[in-house]
Amino acid sequence: MIKRNLILSLLSAILLSLPWYAPFSGLLLLIAWLPLLLLEDGFSQRGDRGCWKYYALTFVLWNLFTTWWIYQATLFGAVGAVLGNSLQMFLIFALFRWVKRHTGKSIGYTFLVALWLAWEYFYFDAEISWPWLVLGHGFAKDILLIQWIEYTGVLGLSLWVWLVNLLLFTYLKYIAQRFPLSLWLTGRRRLLFHFLFSVVLVFGPVVFSLVRFYTYRETHAPCNVVVVQPNIDPYRDKFGNMTAEQQLEVWLNLAKEATGSATHYVVAPETVIGNVMENTMYLNWSIRRVRDFVAQYPALNVIAGLSSYYVYPDKKRPTHTARRMEYGYYDNYNSAVQINRHGDFQVYHKSKLVIGVEKLPYPQYLTFLEDWAIDLGGITGSLAVDKERHVFTAPGSPFRAGVAICYESIYGRFYTEYIKNGANLMFIITNDGWWGNTPGYRQHLTFASLRAVETRRSIARSANTGISAFINQRGEITERTGWWEPATLKGTLHANERVTFYVTCGDYIGRLACFVLLLLLLVTVVRLLRRKATCNVPLRRQTQAG
Repeated sequence: MIKRNLILSLLSAILLSLPWYAPFSGLLLLIAWLPLLLLEDGFSQRGDRGCWKYYALTFVLWNLFTTWWIYQATLFGAVGAVLGNSLQMFLIFALFRWVKRHTGKSIGYTFLVALWLAWEYFYFDAEISWPWLVLGHGFAKDILLIQWIEYTGVLGLSLWVWLVNLLLFTYLKYIAQRFPLSLWLTGRRRLLFHFLFSVVLVFGPVVFSLVRFYTYRETHAPCNVVVVQPNIDPYRDKFGNMTAEQQLEVWLNLAKEATGSATHYVVAPETVIGNVMENTMYLNWSIRRVRDFVAQYPALNVIAGLSSYYVYPDKKRPTHTARRMEYGYYDNYNSAVQINRHGDFQVYHKSKLVIGVEKLPYPQYLTFLEDWAIDLGGITGSLAVDKERHVFTAPGSPFRAGVAICYESIYGRFYTEYIKNGANLMFIITNDGWWGNTPGYRQHLTFASLRAVETRRSIARSANTGISAFINQRGEITERTGWWEPATLKGTLHANERVTFYVTCGDYIGRLACFVLLLLLLVTVVRLLRRKATCNVPLRRQTQAG
């Protein structure tokens, strides 16, 4: 029995992990929960209470198999991500078993789906957030099959996974209980209903997606873009062996080779321009050098990553993230800057920060922990952020660009705020070299395809060491660079003014899941109170009789 339980636990972990790797499809997720559900059902029938260790094993292995590569940058961060994520998943299943034990299977399994979706919904906005393994992200390579997320976002994919798994689980249980003779004598109609419903649930979204994929047409609003991949080693050169001036010349020389009179944008990666004081940005040597480059072309805008800081003259600390200096305070930022031929600057500060590297949670309470921030070179500790998703514009240009910086591209609802603020094109700038040649940077690239479909916005992605890419509004990667090589991409993206249902309504599936969750918790509490009151009645009668 122990061997069988271990096999089921391991099988779920493997099936949950494979979709994050090429060439495996996210469709594996549609059966990935079956072994664990069968395991839980067996324990429930026998009245055993030792299944928690098998849940824990499944979740730890899933997180370990999928995100082990974090250790390339920080072993402490890898252990924290694996164990922290696994603990939350384990608690979801523990609470599900408690509710199921007190309310029955129907409410229990509905509670499980609602709780998982509510967790994913809140995890996107949590102070400590690592939503890499949101179930919907496992479909990032299956663009042909998931065009419908323009209506639901990735939470729609997560809901699809749970519904199919639970339906197949019910179907298998039904067959096991009635097979072979009684199934055909007494259960043919019910079996046929389950079969037809399963077919519609599994293949209906796929058929819709295929039709949508092949009939979708991009609006004809061409924008000529050059993407630069300078390939500067983030460990050895970026913050050490190469000066800011040398790094600037590397990517500017690459840009010059591909830029022409019809180029609208040159996009360079995260933190490609060295530490710049925003109070006097126009005096900075690197910024002036880029302005000279831009002035040579009639329609050009440069969008590049920027390490920046702003100095406050205040004697009192102006923000929770501000740091003390001799004559005041200053805030550090991981930024994007747009420089156009008119000499204008527009700056956006990264707002979704990497925990433990760029941000300490609850900075208003835990400022004393800043010295423990993981140093990956450059600026560390808690950075300041923008509260709005600023969109870059240029005089006389029809294009309005949103710029997601690195980690921000995995947050669907957050990403839609650029489109709500008017972006008709999207750029992603990142530096994925921290993770080495591991699945991490490839997974990060595929998530951009999900964002393209959710918002129907074309994407130009500039990654310092790879992979840089162009992604169209159907989520297809149309052009890409190699890994760890200096390169440029030159291509045309199409701007889009239309707003998808998902951009308008956001994660309504998550909000609905929260409502259902609260309702089911109330039902569970009421049933427990009734059961307790019923149990106390005979005791009171006996006391009165005595």
